[in-house]
Parts: sequence; C-alpha cells; structure tokens
Amino acid sequence: FTAKEMNHPRGDFTACAAGFSYGGGREHPGNVRITGEGNKAAMDELLNHEDMVRLVSFTNSLYNSFNHKTYVEYKETLESHLVHDPRLRPTSSKTVFATTTINFGPRIIVPPHIDGGNTGHGWCSDSSLGPYNPDKGGHLVLWNLGLIIRFPPGATVLFPSALITHSTVPIQPDETRYSIVQYSAGGLFWWRNNGWCSDKVFLQKASKDQLKQQKVENAQHWSMNLEKFTHWSDL
Repeated sequence: FTAKEMNHPRGDFTACAAGFSYGGGREHPGNVRITGEGNKAAMDELLNHEDMVRLVSFTNSLYNSFNHKTYVEYKETLESHLVHDPRLRPTSSKTVFATTTINFGPRIIVPPHIDGGNTGHGWCSDSSLGPYNPDKGGHLVLWNLGLIIRFPPGATVLFPSALITHSTVPIQPDETRYSIVQYSAGGLFWWRNNGWCSDKVFLQKASKDQLKQQKVENAQHWSMNLEKFTHWSDL
C-alpha cells in the first residue's frame, strides 16, 4: 500500500480504489491509479472473485429497485463514458458505479463526513464485512436524520452520501471490520453534460444560447433530480 492509501481523511485504516473517476485535480476522466503490477493483479483477482461478483450484482439490483430513475442515469452515464473513451476500465460489468473502494481495515471506524465529490442526488453503496458484534459497534450514523442504524456484517446500505453527514460507531478493540464502497464521482456527470469537456472549457467555447440554456437547466437541476427519488407507491 502507498502512504496515501494508508493515511487519508476517512480514518485510520488502509483503503484502495479501482475503476475510473473525474475530479481531484484530473484534467479529464481517467482510471484510478493502482501502484505496482502486483497490486493491480491482486485488485483484479479480488474484484473478479465469484463472491465479489455476487455482492456487486446484488447491490446493483438494490439500487435499481429502490432508486430506479437515478439508477438509469448512472447506467447511461457509465456506458456513454466507456463508449466515448474505451481506455476507461470499470470495476465490473455487473454495476453502474464507476469506482469501488475496498477498505481493508483492519478496523474501519469512519469519522463524520460527507462525500462532496459524489453527485449530490446520487447514492453510494456501502457493504460492511468482518467478524464483529453489530450490537456493540459498527453502527452507521446518519447525523442529519438523527438515525443510528445497526449495520451487521454482510449488510449493504445505499444512501446519498454527498448530502448526509455520516460516520460509523467504533467496534470492540479485538474485532475486525472491512467495507466495500461503490460510487460515481459527480464530475463524470458534468463532463458528459458539458459535451465531453470540463466546465472551464465549456464556458470558453459555449455560445450565448448555450450559456442561457445551461443557466435555465442549473436553476431546475435540484427539483428535477429530487423528482427522480422513488416514492413508496412506486415500490
């Protein structure tokens, strides 16, 4: 693991990401860098393991079932990026999420935070793993909603991580906890919506009519995306 993978704002644990993203200083969408051929082979083996494929397929189905309209947006965005740039490598053909982070632990304890790099109305998938007692720790805390959710090993939660401040309750000192998080950077959506360029480039080349249209769309953006959320009656 690199120093960046072992020392990061999310907590005192080791994490490694795969897939593709846009943001964080990137000039264009690109694959998440994995240092070393051995590490690349190890991540490929892990991501293609039959149990991982089952987990990813299951979480993908959950997203489609409980937030179908946003799921379709994620699916179309991912597929169009792969067509536009065949060099991009998704983590799996079984998911609409562009990036997967494996939190290797050994003790995943996450402080309160929001994932501001994700698209605002989009959901992320968080799967909890490891031998720990879910009655004594590992709970997911959604601060804005005032909820503390029991989060046992093998469970998956999907929620808008860019909107809700969230954290996890510490596990016991002798226990182990891992997690698998799937998400898509908000920049991927903007890059596509801009006609495959950054906001800076779009503003430089856009006509007056295009700028006017963008202003109208931006004003409606929040309400349009809110309408994508599923109602109980839809289920």
